[in-house]
Amino acid sequence: MTEIHCLPGTMCDERLWHEASEHLGQNVRLIHQAIPFENTLDGMINCLLKRLPETPVNLLGFSMGGYLAAALTVKHPHRVKRLMLVSNLATGLPESERQQRHVALNWVATRGYSGIPRKKAQSMLGLSSREKNPLIALIQAMDATLGEVSLVQQLTASLQRPDLITSLQALEVPICVLAGTEDNLLSSFDRQRLKDSQVAEVFEIDACGHMLPIECPQQFAQYVMGYFDSLV
Repeated sequence: MTEIHCLPGTMCDERLWHEASEHLGQNVRLIHQAIPFENTLDGMINCLLKRLPETPVNLLGFSMGGYLAAALTVKHPHRVKRLMLVSNLATGLPESERQQRHVALNWVATRGYSGIPRKKAQSMLGLSSREKNPLIALIQAMDATLGEVSLVQQLTASLQRPDLITSLQALEVPICVLAGTEDNLLSSFDRQRLKDSQVAEVFEIDACGHMLPIECPQQFAQYVMGYFDSLV
């Protein structure tokens, strides 16, 4: 049995993997690892190290969970057998994104949080999926379950993100990156920079946005099986 420990993205829970898991073979199992409730990146990494087996693991991270998985691998490469980043390029946050997060945190602090708006959820999907109500409902449901406290914690803890591409280049851990061609949260500049670095195999799924595991679950599952099974 190939076990893969999976870190979700901001305001996502184990439902992120449910449909994709149905398309996996009997010999592949996704193990959900919730984002630790810690206020710093190092705190989250230390918490995960206590949860994960001491022997090297297969590690998959989606979005913010992808950055967290990459940071853990950089700091403790002996704990990771192989790594897959989904909808994340292991780069730092641009200044514009940091400013947007500060605005969001200030807004929540003064006015509270009433959940992710429909338009924001739609913007995380590819063009052909933006009117798919079950997908939008799932994004909003995961967000509602985690709530305001988790949002503030996750945004705050992930504000400081040093670029990790150079650090990953120095490792011997196999790395794969999977992204949607219509993921507007990943810049074309950083996509090309990652490809040029040759730090990882980079695969892209056409007509898919940021929420790849729920938007294209069958294709996501195929890439997961193909990558991890090929390295057994």
